[in-house]
Amino acid sequence: MRLIQLLGYAGLLPFIGLTILQLWPELLTFTPPYSAFQSYSQIILAFMAGVLWPVLYQQSERFLPVWVVSFALIGWFSSLLVPPQQLLVLAAAFVALRLFEIRQGSRLTYSPAYSRLRNHLTTVVVICHLLYWSSL
Repeated sequence: MRLIQLLGYAGLLPFIGLTILQLWPELLTFTPPYSAFQSYSQIILAFMAGVLWPVLYQQSERFLPVWVVSFALIGWFSSLLVPPQQLLVLAAAFVALRLFEIRQGSRLTYSPAYSRLRNHLTTVVVICHLLYWSSL
């Protein structure tokens, strides 16, 4: 579990770092492009939803795998919007994904430590999206 926690928290570094650079661009001689934040967000959203696929597929309920795929599609769809809207859609998708996981709780059999990790990760990711959004 330690490795999973380490990797999970390490995955926050691009969100946090790019948000800090957006808020305080004077820290570097260049500002990383917005697309770096947006594309990383889409990748992580698709990854987090994708890890649910095998678990929910085994449950063989009709619509659960469709919901999982919809999160990745929402992430992709957000790229068709203007940047402020993209960030709000992606933040909402991360919240919706976490709420979906909580609702499916008994099917997912997350350990208490992993549930806490997911709560922490989602909270930080959403805060970064909102801070980045507020800077645009």
